[in-house]
Amino acid sequence: MKAITTFIRCFLCIILCTLSKAAVRPKRYTVETSLDNKVSNVSLMAMYHSESLTECSTMCGELCACFGFNPQLQKCRIHQSSDPADMIINETGWRNFYPEVPRSCMEILQRRPTVRGKDGVYSINVGDQKKEVYCDMTTDGGGWTVIQKRQDNSTDFYRTWADYKKGFGDPSKRNDAIHSLTKTNQELLVDLWSFDDEKAYTLYSAFQIGDESSKYLLTVSGHSGTAGNSLGWHSGHKFSTWDQDNDIWDKNCATYCHGAWWYRDCYASNLNGQYVGSALYGVKYPFWRHWKSLNALKKTVMQIRPNN
Repeated sequence: MKAITTFIRCFLCIILCTLSKAAVRPKRYTVETSLDNKVSNVSLMAMYHSESLTECSTMCGELCACFGFNPQLQKCRIHQSSDPADMIINETGWRNFYPEVPRSCMEILQRRPTVRGKDGVYSINVGDQKKEVYCDMTTDGGGWTVIQKRQDNSTDFYRTWADYKKGFGDPSKRNDAIHSLTKTNQELLVDLWSFDDEKAYTLYSAFQIGDESSKYLLTVSGHSGTAGNSLGWHSGHKFSTWDQDNDIWDKNCATYCHGAWWYRDCYASNLNGQYVGSALYGVKYPFWRHWKSLNALKKTVMQIRPNN
């Protein structure tokens, strides 16, 4: 009887350990060769014996920001912060590893579930460049990368093609360069507020932007929500700015609507139009035609996350 009890306990222990390990999402790291043979005692959490790089990397847990590994000494150094400027001590044989920059707010959330509910500015990899973006970690489970946010007239959106290409504005209000919005299929959430403090939304299950050679061609479909399909009318059309007219009208919709958008001939929506402080009626203002006609909106937010 004692042997059976011991067997059951061991079996349960193996199952629990297996499940515990399966629940841990491994981090991905990249070597920083410029810091070879460098160490630091700043934010050093612990130093362990480690016989392999793989073993060392698994020791870098939730609080670990970076780690160093010395195969000759079989040592692993775990750090709580990862400022390369701290790595000033010369010591032969060390290689230092930093987490790969995530490619979206959703990837941040998947790697660090504790950030759920903590909206704010985070760093992601956009077009092989590290950029700061605003992440909504709350709405519908979180993981949204904000690509447009307007609630006042502090940022001018009547910009050139080059400005939209490289991106502009405070990341807490507006994010990435337009050409890096989507390389894989995303879902798009558009939240809208009127000056009467009403709120509506439209969710698109598929949202994709082409590259610059396509003039950032818009493809959007699968809408649902309360605001109507005012972006779908623009699907299959190119992005236009006042200095680059890509619409199908014989004049320039961007100039006519005082904005920059995937104009057709010209509009069913114009969220990058001229911001005003009241519900003025006109084509030059931020509007969503299927919800509030041409009445200017108080606040607009566009945000994306991978649809998979």
